[in-house]
Amino acid sequence: MKGFIKLSSALVVLTAMGTVSLPAYSAVQPDFAKIEARKERKTQIVGERTGRQLVKAFDLYNEEKVEEAIAVLLDTKSSNEFDTATLNRFLGNLYATKDEKKAIQYLTIAVKPDILVFNDQATSLRLLADLLLQDKQYRKAIDAYEAWLLFTGEQNSDAYMRIANAYYLMNQHDKVIAPADDAIRFADKPIPGPYQLKMAALYETKRYKELVAVVEVMVELFPENKQFWVYLGNFYTLTEEYSKSLSTLHLAHTQGYLEKDSELRMLAQMYANNNIPFKAAKVMEANVKSGLVKGDKTNLSFIANNYQAAREFEKAAEYFGELAKVTNDADAYRRQGSAYLSIQRYNDAIKAFDKALSMNVDKPSSVYMSLVDAYFYQSKYKEAYAALMNAKKDPNMSRQVRSWESYIKDKAKQKGVSL
Repeated sequence: MKGFIKLSSALVVLTAMGTVSLPAYSAVQPDFAKIEARKERKTQIVGERTGRQLVKAFDLYNEEKVEEAIAVLLDTKSSNEFDTATLNRFLGNLYATKDEKKAIQYLTIAVKPDILVFNDQATSLRLLADLLLQDKQYRKAIDAYEAWLLFTGEQNSDAYMRIANAYYLMNQHDKVIAPADDAIRFADKPIPGPYQLKMAALYETKRYKELVAVVEVMVELFPENKQFWVYLGNFYTLTEEYSKSLSTLHLAHTQGYLEKDSELRMLAQMYANNNIPFKAAKVMEANVKSGLVKGDKTNLSFIANNYQAAREFEKAAEYFGELAKVTNDADAYRRQGSAYLSIQRYNDAIKAFDKALSMNVDKPSSVYMSLVDAYFYQSKYKEAYAALMNAKKDPNMSRQVRSWESYIKDKAKQKGVSL
């Protein structure tokens, strides 16, 4: 069968794990007295002629002559209702290997009168349900699974999971939860499938608090599943529990569970969202260097900006320079210059500012004012004054220019420098 729904990422142990409450009763309530009566009713056997044809067809099937076996059964007619149901059951089983729709047709006819022996009726109902689901006849598949559950009295986890899956595939997400809970309840041991279906349904219905509770349990039960950690870290953001999201992703990372570009970037972003810019930059930087994350414009900008926010100006300048090489962007050079200026690396700042100006940076007057700083604090008053005059061309800078102009003139005069 085509697989169940798969979802497109040790837990946040800072909070206690929740548990998912299950309904008191399953969705399907079999009548066990009726089931026992069916089991005890007199067993019928097929007529002699029908029996011979069934044996012949079975022998052909064992010789892998499926077409010939089907032909034998199609040529066999009987007025006996039990014989006819048995023939249709065999035809349904044979067609199941090659033609879903015909298999469904014959199995539907076979089970309708409910006269097959108990085990044959049960297996036919289950096969019919599986084929209907495979054939995307989801509503009929649900009915068939429920019919099988009622007939057998089994509280079968897999059947409930398939019912939940059928509802999901019909986009009836609110109806997924109950059978998914039954699949969880009746499983011999915890299995991921019904939890994943429940998770998907809660996400689609925007029941985010319940969604988080379910995924917390998933991580507790299946800690080795790397993707569940990623889901939980991501889903905490839907409930604005950003510290929990960071804790989850951090723990997942320390265990080597974050492997994809998107997962590592999410961890770095979560550090930034929690006002830990140094860690944000370090995580992204390490993974860019390792090749797990692309060293593209977005990621280089992220590293530079977070080092800047962490006041790690030398590292910020380094990455604004890397960004400038990748993008050939004038503003990246301007920001590199500002970072160098913050750590008094004036010559490096001047080179970056000059590069930005040569590339027609936006608001060149602001860059010229930064050059004033870089030159002035090296006592290069003539160059500082020249930069100031360029900034003066922008009327919006008049106030800043006035405050600097007399100051530079006085300092130059004291040092005997001619402007």
